[in-house]
Amino acid sequence: MKSNLEGKNIPQKKEKYSDTKKILLQIQTILASKKCEEISILNLENVNSYLSYFVICTVMTSIQAQATARELEKSLKHLKLGKGNQSNGQGSLDSGWILLDFGEILVHIMTKEKRNFYDLERLWGDAKPVKLS
Repeated sequence: MKSNLEGKNIPQKKEKYSDTKKILLQIQTILASKKCEEISILNLENVNSYLSYFVICTVMTSIQAQATARELEKSLKHLKLGKGNQSNGQGSLDSGWILLDFGEILVHIMTKEKRNFYDLERLWGDAKPVKLS
C-alpha cells in the first residue's frame, strides 16, 4: 500500500522547484549581464506563507536600474509570472529601488544606499540563501 507521501505529490514539487530554479538562473544571468552587483537569492518558503523567493541586486544608477528592469520584464514576459514592475510613476524611478513581481519571485533592484539602508538580508535573516550553479 502506498503512503500519502508517495506518488504524484513529490515529483510535482520537484518539478516546480526545477522550473523555479531555471527562472532564477535566467534572472541571475540577466542581472549579471546588466552589470548588477551583489546578486543574492533568498528562499523565503519556510519563513513566510505567501512569499517564495527574493532576488536582490545592487545597481550604480537609476538608469541602470531602469534598463535592468526593462530587460527582465521583456525576457520573462512570455512566462506570465506576475505583475512585473511595481513602480508607480516617474518619481519612483529615482527612488533607488525598483520592485519586480514575478509571482513567487520578487526582484529588488536597489542602489547601494537603499540596499544598505533597508538591509533586506538582515530583515529576512531566517531565509536561506540560495546558491545556483
